[in-house]
Amino acid sequence: MDKIREEVRLVIAIALSLLIVFAFGKFRAPQKQIGQETPPVVLTEDISDTPLEQKVVLPISVKKTGEDKVYEDNRYIIEYNSAGGAIKNIGIKQYTRANEAALNIFDGSDLLLAYSADKPEEVGNVYSSIIKEKTLHFQNISENILIEKVIDIPSEDYTFTTAINFTNKGRESHTLKNYALSTGTLFTSGVRKGYRDREFVPPEIIIKSNKKVFKINTARSTKSAVYTNTEWIALKQRYGMVFMRPESPQKSFITVLSDNNGTNIAINTGFSYDDIEVLAGETKSIKFSFYAGPSDYFAAKSQVTEREVFGTGFFAAMGRFLFLALSYIHRLIPNWGWAIIILTLIVKAVFFPLTRKSLRSMKALQKLRPYLQDVQKKYKDNPQQMQKELMSLYKEYNINPFGGCLPMFIQFPIFIGFFIALRNSVFLRGAPFILWIQDLSVADTLVRISGFPINLLPIIMAAASFYQQRLTPQEPSQKAMTYMMPIMFLFLFYNFSSGLLLYWTTMNIAGVVEQYYVHKK
Repeated sequence: MDKIREEVRLVIAIALSLLIVFAFGKFRAPQKQIGQETPPVVLTEDISDTPLEQKVVLPISVKKTGEDKVYEDNRYIIEYNSAGGAIKNIGIKQYTRANEAALNIFDGSDLLLAYSADKPEEVGNVYSSIIKEKTLHFQNISENILIEKVIDIPSEDYTFTTAINFTNKGRESHTLKNYALSTGTLFTSGVRKGYRDREFVPPEIIIKSNKKVFKINTARSTKSAVYTNTEWIALKQRYGMVFMRPESPQKSFITVLSDNNGTNIAINTGFSYDDIEVLAGETKSIKFSFYAGPSDYFAAKSQVTEREVFGTGFFAAMGRFLFLALSYIHRLIPNWGWAIIILTLIVKAVFFPLTRKSLRSMKALQKLRPYLQDVQKKYKDNPQQMQKELMSLYKEYNINPFGGCLPMFIQFPIFIGFFIALRNSVFLRGAPFILWIQDLSVADTLVRISGFPINLLPIIMAAASFYQQRLTPQEPSQKAMTYMMPIMFLFLFYNFSSGLLLYWTTMNIAGVVEQYYVHKK
């Protein structure tokens, strides 16, 4: 029985550890790189359980016939193209890494705020553009309809206000049919660096339609679809996000771009409007706002108040709570690395009474093992009597045979919360710690040997884990795990960001100190 309980604890430890790793960093094969030309849109079946009014998904594509231009101020670098008056890239000058001009929020699609009406091919029409203070102003006239697109660039936050005005310069009314406005494209190819990129986060599309929230993971098979009564659309990547909200709910669409093998390489989203009739001499407007900034909850929460965008589950809430605590520590000690270490030690201190009780229980169980083995041998043909005698021994020596498992179960939400808090935090991006660790959002590569990165933190973590296993009472038959567990963790964690590794390494070293202290007592 004792051997079985030891194995149960071991299995639980491995299972929980693997769950932490795989639940937030799933292995996916590298995908093909996207080509320079956009392939034709192929409409597939609609997403199930999606409210549809129509089956037609209007494709939007921009021909690169215009001129690329750049707007830059102290906060933003915005690249746009005169073809379609579309934004090509939005970069913010915060949270940058070394030798990086800006953090790209929306990169390379040429589709943000591109529009299509009547004739989809006209989306590539060339617009004149004017920059006045913090306003981008695009103009184009087609069939006596003057189209003006005005984008006000924010001075303090990340929320842009936009208006598209349609003025009829002719003598007869004109109806804009099949009007659609792109919220942008997410590329699903060429994002992951390779099999070692354990922290790859696939782009995500989130749509609120008919009071329901739909989340589309772009790494999986996705179908083109039309949604009704859409309140907002969010295009979310690891560090950046575009969140667009029209003045009133509209239809929206998802158009999947696939290669010849049927692999999704890009997904275009946008809003489609009912026919817009513009009388002679009349001006009609479409107004909306869009957020283009960090996807981090604490950076965006004052402008994007919808919790569904950031996650609403228990572990998401735990992650936010832990990062809030981390932020308070960072105010006192303005170094995210030291803040992570201090918060980790605080958590370990809070749980130390439980850990101490668990370690003492395991140590007492180790001393009791010869008696347990005698009982198991004596009553091997009578399982019920064996169980009764074993329970009597546990009671006599005041030992809880499952005491070693309890701290793991209680601390499990903390482990998951830390992973959520640290993994995608934009505040760690480009944040230095000490010595060779100059960016807590990437692996702590010390040197490269023949192109292979030598990351020091996971090696220290594995060494601490090995020593911790040596201190843990084990049966001779289980001593192989002393070597297997650290090796497994070294492999799984090797290319994780140094912020996460700093947390896990601190946990292991603190665990060694705890065990040494308890055993000496």
